[in-house]
Amino acid sequence: MIKIIFSVFVFILPAAAFAQYGATGTGGLQRLGAGDISRLPAAVPAAPGPSEEELGPEYDEPAFAGDELAELASRHGGSRGNTGSLNFIERRIVKIMARAHEKGELEPALERMLGSRLMQRFIPAPPAKKQDYIKKFPKMVAAQVEGTGFVDGVDGFEAWKEMSKRHLALVKASAFAPRGAGQPSLFAEPAFLTEFENLSGIPFRGGNAVTPLIDGAAAFAERERLISGARKCVYMMVWGYYDDVTGERYRDLLIAKKKEGLDVKVMVDGNISNFIGMASLRALSEAGIEVSRFRDPARKYDGMHAKLLVIDGEYAITGGMNIGDKYSHLNPSAHKWRDTDVLFSGPSAAEAAGIFAVNWNEQAALQGLSRVDEAKPSPQQKGPARASLVYQRADREPVIYLSMLKAMYGASSGINIENAYFVTIPSLKTALADALARGVKVTILSNSAESNNEPILTGIMMESLAEMAEAGAEVYVKEGETLHSKFMTVDGTFATVGSYNFHPKSIRHEREITLNVLDGSFAAEMAETFKRDIGQARRIMDTKELGDFKSPLNFIVRRYMFSQL
Repeated sequence: MIKIIFSVFVFILPAAAFAQYGATGTGGLQRLGAGDISRLPAAVPAAPGPSEEELGPEYDEPAFAGDELAELASRHGGSRGNTGSLNFIERRIVKIMARAHEKGELEPALERMLGSRLMQRFIPAPPAKKQDYIKKFPKMVAAQVEGTGFVDGVDGFEAWKEMSKRHLALVKASAFAPRGAGQPSLFAEPAFLTEFENLSGIPFRGGNAVTPLIDGAAAFAERERLISGARKCVYMMVWGYYDDVTGERYRDLLIAKKKEGLDVKVMVDGNISNFIGMASLRALSEAGIEVSRFRDPARKYDGMHAKLLVIDGEYAITGGMNIGDKYSHLNPSAHKWRDTDVLFSGPSAAEAAGIFAVNWNEQAALQGLSRVDEAKPSPQQKGPARASLVYQRADREPVIYLSMLKAMYGASSGINIENAYFVTIPSLKTALADALARGVKVTILSNSAESNNEPILTGIMMESLAEMAEAGAEVYVKEGETLHSKFMTVDGTFATVGSYNFHPKSIRHEREITLNVLDGSFAAEMAETFKRDIGQARRIMDTKELGDFKSPLNFIVRRYMFSQL
């Protein structure tokens, strides 16, 4: 997949812009309109013959444009030239892609290109996964084109370098200097907690009962118990709902509650629901259950990655699990991913009800669905834990990410990170390096190249893990089944569990949710889970075990496609 990104995406960047682009990481590029193509500098080598011809009206058809893109991309993508120089760029491909984007047909043209037999050898995925990538990749390219500021009328992304500098300034603005080994955790300081709350935008509230749900058997047993016992409403928000054993089982559960007269609503990501779970979602709709497919008209490449189940406004579950066999482990013959959820009740469950209501009503106004009452249920005292449920939107400050960075600067003894997709955004790398420098033990568990289910991320993840190992962190990689879990603990005092992945896309394009918990008992349970998980993983003793991570392709993908990872 990285080879496709390289062989396709670099074609659409004019050579004159690369010097500027490389200096900023993202953004800072001259905008490229269709009328600018004829003025591309002579530094862009012309392909022989037809590359200089004007594009006729037939190029307004995505099928015609996609077929020629496939021919050109396969011709150049298979070459083994110097990937550090950009001598592959040619005017023909720039023209075709700019024309397709101008006509609003870039995604279907790229989908047609990837579906061509000429491109099949460049898709490093088994047949069952190829259609998945053919659907996803065009959106990634189109999102990156717009995000880097090429398109007139579309604001580009804030450069990662500048964003990281700004975020670190926000996090480090503190009355406390970071502490090191042997000193008390800053999480014991009330004034530091106030700083933390100001960054996340949500105060810690006491009175919560919080229970970790480790892996599918525990998580889905709780889901089924809560849904079966619901008296008023069942509200579900997930990224993906699959047509499999689990999807059918929960389809029947939800329909049964609807027949009992409960208010049942389901929200899924609008992009992924175009090609997974279609039968299950249709069955829910036919049974009278309202199904919302999340879309933001102003940000068409954003997605709903948050997972949340709210029952009667009193109980909630969040974490990493979608509705599918690989998460639930209900199907003995399916994959069994390692994942983590958390069950909670009390004031944070009331917050969960409010978060679902606001998001549902936003979509209801666009999709003609009924509204949910946004008045939060009266918070009930359920347990001893202090917690805050933090929701992050891609069109606003990444409050989950900022709170995690703040937690790292609050650490004095240990940071444990278990995350499916670990990519060193500059500010993340700095925060963890600073922690290591002051004697904090940093331990990271993520996927190996073999267990990672997203090949497009593998090279950059291995590079990122190697960077942290070289900086002094203990790095472990999962072997066998995929790790999909997302949690972090700090100093045996603080823990966070949610949907947030440490990769750029969680900041640029996704809506995410996480539960921050200040409770020694809960943090200890999560630390014990982490200890078990790294005990079953492989510790990286030599970065060479992670492969050839310092490759030209990683350099190019990090520089030119980083926001889509």
